[in-house]
Amino acid sequence: SQLLTSNFQSPMPLLTVEHLKKDFPFQTRSFFRRSTDVVRAIADVSFDLDTGEILTIIGDAASGKTILARLMTALLRPTSGSVIFDGKNLTKMGDGSLRPLRRRFQLLFSDPRTALDPRRLVSESMLEPLQIQGIGNAEEQLTTVKTVMKRVGLNALLLDRKMTDLSAGERQRVALARTLTLHPQLIICDDPTRVLPEGAAENFFRLMNDLRKRDGISFIWLVRQAQPVVAFADRLAVMYRGNLIEMGKPDSVLNSPQHPYTRQWFAGQDVSSAINDVHLKGCQFNPDCPNAMPHCKEKIPMMFPTPASQSAACFLYEK
Repeated sequence: SQLLTSNFQSPMPLLTVEHLKKDFPFQTRSFFRRSTDVVRAIADVSFDLDTGEILTIIGDAASGKTILARLMTALLRPTSGSVIFDGKNLTKMGDGSLRPLRRRFQLLFSDPRTALDPRRLVSESMLEPLQIQGIGNAEEQLTTVKTVMKRVGLNALLLDRKMTDLSAGERQRVALARTLTLHPQLIICDDPTRVLPEGAAENFFRLMNDLRKRDGISFIWLVRQAQPVVAFADRLAVMYRGNLIEMGKPDSVLNSPQHPYTRQWFAGQDVSSAINDVHLKGCQFNPDCPNAMPHCKEKIPMMFPTPASQSAACFLYEK
């Protein structure tokens, strides 16, 4: 797919994702023989992200968002392609080289109850990243923890409580504060408000937007629906079967979707499974597309400019 650039002007993107692919092999067995097939979780993803930018990627539950988040933070290795952070190719670095770099990009999970030990004190969870990275002495580490707790709107008295004693909103703010202890330049959020009520979810995205404005932190939000994140995002992308199929300004994508899948999804129509079919030739949406043309079944479309301001991976817009 075509590399998608943002509207921010900077000498070099903070993050560049180039032709990222991830296959998971699995064994299939028939009466006569055993063979290996693959699930293609990420098909071919390319985009860049600038300092201080918020990119929101929306897609349903099986579209590949979590796998993409783990690839971008080097928790998974891609089958092919690259993730370049601040000029450094993470996909070519070993664990030892990655460790000091990891403090600059962080992953925020959807539910702190599974990401953090619920039996520990809040202070223990908060101090852990600083201790692992060897940053500061005990007194300096505690000062840092209290400072970031205040930045996310939490009272330092919570440090003496267990994670299980906190509300869902407080737990997720603790998880966010924990990433902030390392002063990251990029925070990638995998469905960060999935366990929060609607009002708390909007407040949490507003908090991250305030951190962007104050500290220039870049964010990638991978979520299942556009609301309420679009009020704060600079760009909105749609993910389907491991591909980014549309990207542009949030208002334009929401109010004038250009890809046939996006139109159907936003209209609440039934769409086929989001799991990529490696045996399907051409565009992954072609069996269900009302606008499918013969070459849609043979070739994979790149991103093309559309009559609206966004781009879409669809041959309808091929010049």
